[in-house]
Amino acid sequence: MQPIEQSLAIFLVGATGDLSKKKILPALYQLFTKQLLPEHFYLIGSARSALSREQFHEFVKNSVQPTQEAAWVEFCKHLYFVSADVSTLDSFQHIRALYETLEQCSNHLWYVSTLPSLYVDVARNIKNANLHTTAYGWTKFLIEKPFGTDLESARVLNTELLQVFDEKSIYRIDHFLGKETVQNLLAFRFANGAFEHLWNWKFVKYVTVTASETIGVAGRTAFYDQTGAIRDIFQNHILQMIAMTLMEEPASLQAQHIDIRRQEFLRSLRPLSHKVIGESVSFGQYTAGVMQGSRVPGYLEEVGVPQNSVTETAMACRLFADTDRWQNVPIYVRFGKRMARKQTEISIHFKEPFNQLVKQMNAQTHGNVLTLKIAPHEGILFKMYVKEPGLKLSAKEVPMRFYYKHAFQMDLIEAYVKLIYDAIQGDTTLFPHARGIEQSWQFVQPLLDFKTEAEFMPERYAAGSWGPRGFAKLVEDDGNQWE
Repeated sequence: MQPIEQSLAIFLVGATGDLSKKKILPALYQLFTKQLLPEHFYLIGSARSALSREQFHEFVKNSVQPTQEAAWVEFCKHLYFVSADVSTLDSFQHIRALYETLEQCSNHLWYVSTLPSLYVDVARNIKNANLHTTAYGWTKFLIEKPFGTDLESARVLNTELLQVFDEKSIYRIDHFLGKETVQNLLAFRFANGAFEHLWNWKFVKYVTVTASETIGVAGRTAFYDQTGAIRDIFQNHILQMIAMTLMEEPASLQAQHIDIRRQEFLRSLRPLSHKVIGESVSFGQYTAGVMQGSRVPGYLEEVGVPQNSVTETAMACRLFADTDRWQNVPIYVRFGKRMARKQTEISIHFKEPFNQLVKQMNAQTHGNVLTLKIAPHEGILFKMYVKEPGLKLSAKEVPMRFYYKHAFQMDLIEAYVKLIYDAIQGDTTLFPHARGIEQSWQFVQPLLDFKTEAEFMPERYAAGSWGPRGFAKLVEDDGNQWE
């Protein structure tokens, strides 16, 4: 990561929001302390909150928790704030008025971290305030997921944004793509022939994907009950991760070639007809249970959740990619809230070695498993067989582990630091394209339609479990198992 040289103005819309506090502001401060931001830069925050510049400084300080006073004092010199209702043009006139009192910057980055329903208003107001261009460099528009709530709204959003910015200036953040293990997929898979040559249906029996959380709705009941697990994590994080893992080899490491392969894979997913959903998808909603020794309420007991809500908090499904590489290889996916452990990982289950020696060694017949661990501990685990110590020749399964933090004796670059830096530098490798977003919504839309049927009812599962019985049955019916 080389220092950014050209002057930069960052306009952070929704600067006092939860995401800004937890992720965005700390990431920007890290970029500053690592001396990656240019000497001439501004961070102009805006939000409904009526804060003075000094109060905004205090808010940012509480967010980034600086350890070096000198660095913090220097960072403060670049911070400004405008109290604004971003749905109104007047607010952007105020932002412009403040910016014009400062020495102008070459490049402008609009980072929008507000309600997704306001994205179109923000883009239009940026244009109407003539803040969508700069005479000296570029202007970029960076937004958080979700990118729409269904296929139609995603298309409308993309159409509206393209009225203001061209596609190469729009950056859609999916922070899972910024995880080190997801980035490592390209290097690990294509640089290791031992695995790349086996990365197909001839040697792979099935794939399992888990993205589980231990938390509940965490005070976001109004948002979550309208969203559900499918919109919250499946349409974006999970499908993008699977595409990165199983796509064909890109023509080069250029962002456009990687994106082409991701889109090709999403198009190859077998459509989810009503019949397929009934047979290959299981929906869940958590009930009261015990998490880490403490009782937690069920979803319908959460404050603000309607008693008749049928919003899914978890889902499991069996997918297939109709490609030559992955023909008839099942891809099992499970994800949701209030599950047994917090973990995000993709496991490649290789076929069993069918030979007489294995039977003579009394070894179990399941094949090797390669697990790409994405969170919370990023690394790789490979289960293999070795001779068990003793006089008898018998095989024992053992894990070979690699963790980034242990191997390189360093903390990993936080995903938001990497993604913000890449957006500024113009590297779109880890950002989904509009076509890819619409492709994933097109695949997911039948699930959303299925949920609107009168008889739809998610299966209940106790908080602290691995989901309802339907999750286990999905793989067991095929003679397989979750990793």
